[in-house]
Amino acid sequence: MDGVHVTVLLEEVAAACTDLTSGWVVDGTVGQGGHAEAILSRTPPAVRLMGFDRDPQALEASSLRLAAFGDRFVPIHRGYDSMREVLDEAGVAVVDRVCLDLGLSTTQLDSDRGFSFAGDQPLDMRFDPTEGLTAAERLHEISESELANVLFLFGEVPASRRLAHRMKEEARANRMETTADLVRVCREVLGPMVRKMPSPVLPAQALRILVNGEFERLDTFLASIPSILAPGGRVAVISFHSGEDRRVKQGFKALATTKEFRLPQRKPIGPTEEEQRRNRRSRAAHLRILERPTEES
Repeated sequence: MDGVHVTVLLEEVAAACTDLTSGWVVDGTVGQGGHAEAILSRTPPAVRLMGFDRDPQALEASSLRLAAFGDRFVPIHRGYDSMREVLDEAGVAVVDRVCLDLGLSTTQLDSDRGFSFAGDQPLDMRFDPTEGLTAAERLHEISESELANVLFLFGEVPASRRLAHRMKEEARANRMETTADLVRVCREVLGPMVRKMPSPVLPAQALRILVNGEFERLDTFLASIPSILAPGGRVAVISFHSGEDRRVKQGFKALATTKEFRLPQRKPIGPTEEEQRRNRRSRAAHLRILERPTEES
C-alpha cells in the first residue's frame, strides 16, 4: 500500500475517548490505527483497546502500527455490528468508550478490490474479501428495480432507473465486471460529472454500501449500544455519508429520549478550517457523540 491514510478528526475523537484511567475502549473500524494510536498513547496502561475491522489488510496494518502497545491492543477480525457477541466471547460485560470512523481508508483505496477508479480493477468492493458476493456478482443477481432503488436510496444517484437498466443490460452481457466497465456505463448515462463529482462516484458508493451491508450493520450496532456501554461511557461516530449520519442522529436521539443517555451537543462536530486545508477528505466528516451518565451525574 503506497498511500498514507490521514486520520480525520483525530483530536476530537481523542478528546472524547481518552479521559479514562482504566477499562476498555473499542475502535469498531480500526483501519490503519490512527485513532487507536492516539487513544492508547494518551491513556494509562490499565486502558486496553479492541480494534475491530472486517478488512484483514487493515487489521494487519494496524497491528503492526500498534505493536509497541503489546497486549493493550487486541485486534478483532470482525465487523463492529458483532460487538456484543465478541465482548461476550471475551468475557467483557461492558466497555467505557466506543469510536467508529465510517469512511473509506487508504487500505481500501490502495487495494485491488475496486474502491478506486485508478486503473482497471475487478468490481469487488468487499471490505472482507473472504465473505459475501462481490459487486459484480450482486449486479448479476439483483433485479433491475432493486438496483434502481439502491442507486437512489444509497447514492442519491440522478436518473437511477435509466442507469440501473443499462447496468443490468451490461451485466447480462458480462460487461460489468471491472471498475472500467462501471466508469464507462456511468459516463454513458450520466455524463462526465454529477454534482461536481466524477459520475461514477455516487453509483460506486451505492454499490459499496449494498455489497457490505453498511446501513444494516450500522443499525444493528446502534440498537446494541444499551447492552455494550457502561455507565459513564461514551460513543463517538464519524460519518461521511448523509444516510449514515441520519441513522446515527436518529439512533442517538432515540436513546437520549429514554433519559438513560444524553447528547452533550445537538449538532455534529466538523473539522476545523485548518484540518480541511490539510485534508480535503475531512470536509464531509460529521462527528456525533452519545453519553451514558452515571447515576450520580
